[in-house]
Amino acid sequence: MKPIAEPAVKRVVAFFDGRNLRKSSRSAFGHRDYENTHPLKLARLICARKGWQLGTVNFYIGVPGKGRRVAGETRDDWITRAALWKDEGVNVFTRDLACNNKEKGIDVRIALDVARGVRNEDFDIALIFSQDQDFQEVVKEVRDMSQQDNRWLKTASAYPLRQDDKNCRGVDGADFAIPMDRGTVARCLDTWIERPDTLEEVKKRFHHFVLGLPHFSVRGTSQWAFGTAATLYLAALIATFGYLTFGDIAHARQVRAEPVIASEAVIMQVPPNAGNAVLWPYYWSGTFSQGLAKLRHH
Repeated sequence: MKPIAEPAVKRVVAFFDGRNLRKSSRSAFGHRDYENTHPLKLARLICARKGWQLGTVNFYIGVPGKGRRVAGETRDDWITRAALWKDEGVNVFTRDLACNNKEKGIDVRIALDVARGVRNEDFDIALIFSQDQDFQEVVKEVRDMSQQDNRWLKTASAYPLRQDDKNCRGVDGADFAIPMDRGTVARCLDTWIERPDTLEEVKKRFHHFVLGLPHFSVRGTSQWAFGTAATLYLAALIATFGYLTFGDIAHARQVRAEPVIASEAVIMQVPPNAGNAVLWPYYWSGTFSQGLAKLRHH
């Protein structure tokens, strides 16, 4: 068997496992903005750094079904974004998410497209943007085809690098491991283009918001406020009397028995402390009377 010659120009086809890349980017860099990566920009940047020649860019992702919203995104949102990417030359493949928001068939579709690309000699390197270890079988299959056809075929796994995780890695067995730091991903972010809401949708959302408000009436609200105030008053009154000592209660009875309740002699015997707080009105009325008496003398 002849030795396999390494091509001078290495042709690359990129395969994006959309959900896996978005999830791992958010987990690695701690913010949802890093999910919105533009596949064409990212693939071009990686290939430029490696000196590879980028060909086709394929993006695969599961999208919410009609009338559903997953993580703030709807089916129409992804249709809008896919249309923009297709205009730029990206092949976008979508599949409806299952009832539990899990992807079904995406990995199989990527594996089939990689095998088809090998058969059609579309690339020398299959660049897979994913950390899904299910692609180990794809890596093994490409290596076997390379040996059978005596061709130079390689696989590369690009993935967001989590600095604090020593076990962070790409697909096991890939010929090239390409960790992407925060700066690399940040240079390739895409602005999320949301579908504008129609007037009917705005009305519908406002209607649901109003229905979700708690129902109340003036009568019911006033009754609730009066009941709450009465309860707090009784609780404060009970707490106040709880602080009274037996001596304070006896003292209060003695003061009430005096013929002149607001006289100076009686009032000054009862200082307003916490123990006889029930007599505060008597004390302050007596103080006020003293003030009036002084004004009359002058």
